[in-house]
Amino acid sequence: MKLSIIRNTENYELNFDVITQLCGQNITIKNYIVDSICKHFSSDKYKDYEEEFIENISIDGEVPGRKQWECYRIRSKEDMISAIQMNKSSILGKCIKESVSGFECQNDLMEIDNILLRVFARLNQTLFTQLPIELQYSQEDLFSIIQQTSVRTNEGADLHALAVEDVLNAFIEIIKMQQSIIPEKRLFVFENIDHYMNNDCYIGFVKKCEEMARASNIWFIFTTSLDGYVYISVDSIESINIINDEIYSLPSEEHLNDFINNYYPINKPWNFDDIKRILNVTIQDIGKQSSLRQADELVFLKLINETLDIGSEWEKRPSAPEIQCLLAADVV
Repeated sequence: MKLSIIRNTENYELNFDVITQLCGQNITIKNYIVDSICKHFSSDKYKDYEEEFIENISIDGEVPGRKQWECYRIRSKEDMISAIQMNKSSILGKCIKESVSGFECQNDLMEIDNILLRVFARLNQTLFTQLPIELQYSQEDLFSIIQQTSVRTNEGADLHALAVEDVLNAFIEIIKMQQSIIPEKRLFVFENIDHYMNNDCYIGFVKKCEEMARASNIWFIFTTSLDGYVYISVDSIESINIINDEIYSLPSEEHLNDFINNYYPINKPWNFDDIKRILNVTIQDIGKQSSLRQADELVFLKLINETLDIGSEWEKRPSAPEIQCLLAADVV
């Protein structure tokens, strides 16, 4: 699918699928894309200064309905914790409300409701007999009591004490619960996710999200800008978009493999694992007019690393043809 974002005279075109990654370091454009998507699929009215966001997105040439997805925007660990706390707007709160209204809970709730009615009647009779006031209780108040329940770890600690990996696992399970209890088409946008988890955690999390997305109506968008933060699989590679001076969307594994093998300056066979290794290193620099590190920068890094007893390692030293390829004005 092609996702287009219009900004004045600019048209940002991206590959879009159930797992979409927005890499690159042009933060301004990435923020505009995310703002446009989240605003369009929200229930909020457009403010006067947000007119540029009105119907400025299209998917395969058509403006999608604003209710096509229920959209959640996740910017931090705190946002995920908020989603698994108990309140009316949280994901867990909505799941609990739906479960409480189910037939299985009704008998227990009616019993609790009758007990509370007797308690309030006794309090009013004891405390307010001589006053023109009384405590009021209705059945709706019962769910408010449930919503005030605190969610804590199994050991009784605050959720903020959990490691990011544990919060992510809990968040994934809550999403699965929501999809099982209240099945809807949902879009989760994880913004700058590389700022609050390590690389291995990111790869594992996106892989879990891909497995869940392929089996449900849940879609995911991830934005990253740090080196190495990209999840690459045969199914998701075409929805990796790099946003720098130019926007570049990766082609299929087969097309990319053919391209590298045809144009690489020395006779070296490339497979998909080789391509993934190189992409992990270079993904954030694709589409930048100046992406090679200068010699003085490399020397500076080498000197600093030596003071830290860190040696510079080059697993694959470039050969003369490879250096000539880098210096050539036009290769393709």
